[in-house]
This record gives sequence, structure tokens and C-alpha cells, in this order.
Amino acid sequence: MSLSSQSNTAGGRSKPVLNVAMVGHAFMGRAHANAYRQVNHFFELPFTVVPKIVVGRDARRAGAAAKKLGFADATADLGAVLADSTIDLVDVATPNDSHHDIAMAALKARKHVLCEKPLAMTLTQAKAMQTLAKKQRVRVGLWHNYRRAPATMLAARMIARGDIGDVRQVRAVYLQDWLSDPKTPASWRTDKKLCGSGAHGDLNAHLIDLTRALTGLEFDAVCGLQQTFTKERPAGRGKKAKVTVDDAFCFLAKFKGGAIGSFEATRVAPGRKNYNCIEISGTTGSIRWNLERMNELEVFSSKDGRDAQGFRTIMCMDEAHPYAANWWPDGHIVGYEHTFVHHLADFVAALGTKAAFKPDFADGVAVQAVLEAAIASTKSGGWVKIPK
Repeated sequence: MSLSSQSNTAGGRSKPVLNVAMVGHAFMGRAHANAYRQVNHFFELPFTVVPKIVVGRDARRAGAAAKKLGFADATADLGAVLADSTIDLVDVATPNDSHHDIAMAALKARKHVLCEKPLAMTLTQAKAMQTLAKKQRVRVGLWHNYRRAPATMLAARMIARGDIGDVRQVRAVYLQDWLSDPKTPASWRTDKKLCGSGAHGDLNAHLIDLTRALTGLEFDAVCGLQQTFTKERPAGRGKKAKVTVDDAFCFLAKFKGGAIGSFEATRVAPGRKNYNCIEISGTTGSIRWNLERMNELEVFSSKDGRDAQGFRTIMCMDEAHPYAANWWPDGHIVGYEHTFVHHLADFVAALGTKAAFKPDFADGVAVQAVLEAAIASTKSGGWVKIPK
């Protein structure tokens, strides 16, 4: 790993360059690329982040993506990129089935790795990735960006300092509607061989990680229910493709320590575009966050006088709130794309200070363990313990 090339900064000082290779350039690649372009403009970091090269399956398409997304170069030769000693960080922004192989190759080349979620297709794969990262002594992270909205960061802070007392119950839903129409074509997201599961791995993975991040609770056992409502979808040229994943997946959870939770993920809820909502109830209060109103945090405290009780809404965009001071004057809101910038800023800062960064691959393993246990429970029809 280089981390030694110099780049000029204001005041004539210089700092090391962090050269990034991004594998994949579709939806998540676009979101990640924006973070690489913006992060040094809004955060003071120990490295200058350089979007160096895009890696794709097709060199022509990768070249077009690199030009559009602000990367210096493009290639279809991942091996050559991993052999390049000037590449410091590999970003895995590809479909789920390739996360393991790409990340493992990058780790063997001793590159830092940021990987899209879910970390892998199986718990066995996820554990192998975690083990190799630890052995290679490189830094890794998982793109669970919803941890880093100003409001969710504030929620975690408030829960940790006891503002709502001891957590008793979590209610979390992630609702979308883009597969509601049976005529919506099949894609890699409806093929188990490419994605592992449907709404469960796509959306419940976020809810599982966000619950762990906000509450500090660990899952103990789960009991799930899944359903595929549309069995086949159009595949072009008059053909049909079998849908091999869930359209909707619900599960109950028991947490270590006695708290309980309910989780619901669906991609067939008409009218719900990206409704990621979590409510956490404690012994003295509650906190609720909804991605579709991502700068707001709803808080209830039973410590308020009886005649003044009720949920109040905190607009989390004043300089006292996480990340807000890096952007605009108080009250000028941020959006979805900023969570990726925050995530990257924290990762790069951790590289410089050698501080811990979360979520890492250990967190990815924890999420995968819950995902798999919930799937197992749908087959057994009962509760399944989360493996240690």
C-alpha cells in the first residue's frame, strides 16, 4: 500500500494520497463515487482521496462511467489493479454474489477494502472475509450508510447516555414498492444465485445493522416468515424468469438482556418508496427515525411534566448535531448522498488515527448470522438461536 504519494494542499503543506479503485459503477457505484469526489472539500482529513480507477466487466462501459463519475481511468482487468502498488483502497460496489471473491482478492493483495452490504452470500463467506482482513492487518468497512445520518448518529448518542432509559423494544420496517407490479422485469435482485435473498438481505440487513448501531443490543434468537407473491417475472423477448427470492420477509427477535423486536422488509408495499423507519422504546422514553424525513428525530420523554408530554421533533441540522457543521448554516438540510460522504470521511479519518471504524467485517458477520438464522427459522417454523 502506498499512502505515500504527496499532494499539495492549502498553505503549501502536503499530505499522503489515498488512491481508490472502485469495482462496479451502477447505482451504488454512483453513490460511492460522489462521496470520493466530495469528501475532501467538506472534511479535513489526513489523506487526499483520489478517485483513481473504475473496474468493470466491460472496458468501454467502465470508461464511460469513469468519465461521468470523476475517476481518472478505467479497466476490465481487476488483477492488474490489485497488482498496482499505488492503489490503496478497493471499493466493492458490485452485486452480492461477487462481494466475497473480489474482497478476498483485494485483501490478499493487502489493500484496504470498503464493501457494499450485505457483506457476503453466506455466513461462511463472511467469516472468511473477516478472518483474512484481520490476518492481513488492513482496514475494512461495510457501506451501512444509514448509521451516518445526523439524526441516527444523534439517536445513538442519546440512547447511549440513557436519555430513554433501558431499551425494551425495537420496531423496524423497511418498505418499498418497486416490485409491486407483476410486470416489473426480473433482475439480479430477483435471482437467489446472484443476491442470496430478496427484501430480506436487501432491506432487513440495513435494519439489523441500524438496530445494533443505535442500541448496542445483540440478537439472541429470531423467528421469521417470508413470502414470494409474484412467482415469475418478464425476462425479455417474451420469456419469463422464475423469482427465487422473497418479496416480503418479517421476523421477530429476542435480544440478549431481555429486549424484543419486530422487523419487516418488503418490496411490494404500494406507495412506499424508501420507507426505512425504526422506533426504539425504553423504560423512560422513545426515539423514532424515518429515512424519508431523514433530518428529523422524534423523541418522547416520560420525564417531562404530564401536561407537556408528547413526541417532539428535533431538526438535526444545527452545528451541535453530528456532521452538520461540515455543511451549511443551521437548518439547511442534507440528503441521502451525504450519508456516504460521512461514512467515507469517518473511514479515512480512522486510517489516519488508527482508531476503530464501524461497521467493519465483524459487523457484517453479525448481520449475516441474523439473516441466515431468520431464513432457517422459516424452514423449521420455530425460533432459531443466533450462533456465537
